Amino acid sequence: IQDAAAPAPPQTTAAASAPMAASAAAAQDDEELEFTPGQRVAILAPPAMAGKRGTIVGPALGEAFKVQLESGSIFNIATENLQDAAAPAAPRAAAAFAAPIPAPTAVAAGTSEPEEAEFETGQVVTILAPPPLAGKQGTIGGPDYADNWMVVLASGSIFSLKAQNLKRATVGA
Repeated sequence: IQDAAAPAPPQTTAAASAPMAASAAAAQDDEELEFTPGQRVAILAPPAMAGKRGTIVGPALGEAFKVQLESGSIFNIATENLQDAAAPAAPRAAAAFAAPIPAPTAVAAGTSEPEEAEFETGQVVTILAPPPLAGKQGTIGGPDYADNWMVVLASGSIFSLKAQNLKRATVGA
């Protein structure tokens, strides 16, 4: 066993480095995880998921954890974007997501006057593509980057979809 503060002896072969890698992996396993399976957490980011709560399923690759939402969906969320649900709300999350996102406006070619936004938050839409979602209805959650809109399905799942893949739902549809 080597003192962790002492420098590692030089390794010259791949075979010699295998025990070192195994001991490093064992040391990493011995570290206490920031969150534990079954722990309730609040999601701070990305914006489409901010404020949602879920339960830790277990660690994921890298600096992330698998989080199961109340809808049953499981997402890998970076540790920095999670907070213990029992802890007070993080000030950065409250400040970053308190203001509503303004709806994007398109500008007609050759003019400086903005056109009316294609969709409005809360509007019901029918999804045209991609094929696994085609025909489903959802509610516009707000604008996303570029020409995308956040669409919330009845299950609670949120998708970022291009405007060309959405159409206004007809009444009674």
